[in-house]
Amino acid sequence: MDSVPTPTFQLSLLGGFELNGPHGSVDLTSKKLAALLAFLACSAPQAHSREKLMTLLWGSHFDTQARQNLRQALTRLRRLLGEDVLISAGETVSLQPGVIMSDVARFEVLLSDGSRDAVNHAVGLYRGSLMADVVILEEAW
Repeated sequence: MDSVPTPTFQLSLLGGFELNGPHGSVDLTSKKLAALLAFLACSAPQAHSREKLMTLLWGSHFDTQARQNLRQALTRLRRLLGEDVLISAGETVSLQPGVIMSDVARFEVLLSDGSRDAVNHAVGLYRGSLMADVVILEEAW
């Protein structure tokens, strides 16, 4: 019987970007790396085409440069978070289910529950606008 894995990483996006792992805070070193992880986490378990991710984060670059930037970003995420966190299947990328738990996912579950206790807990999670400290100057973002 398969069990649901305990999330290895906790991702806070409501208010500001913060990622914590088994050994404490994880510094992703760039806003675009943070934005990539946040986008994948908020849309998990959906897989996204590399083309879509390139357009979102490097749309103003030439295709070759955007592709290289995405490849480097995915490599850096794997190095920081572990090889198993990302699933690359041909031209698509997604997060391994259950490895990263975000406050946004928890917020959505609580709101969909609709009970007074759940809504009160959701309100307690809300610390501000989604990724208020991450600015990406790309038209598609």
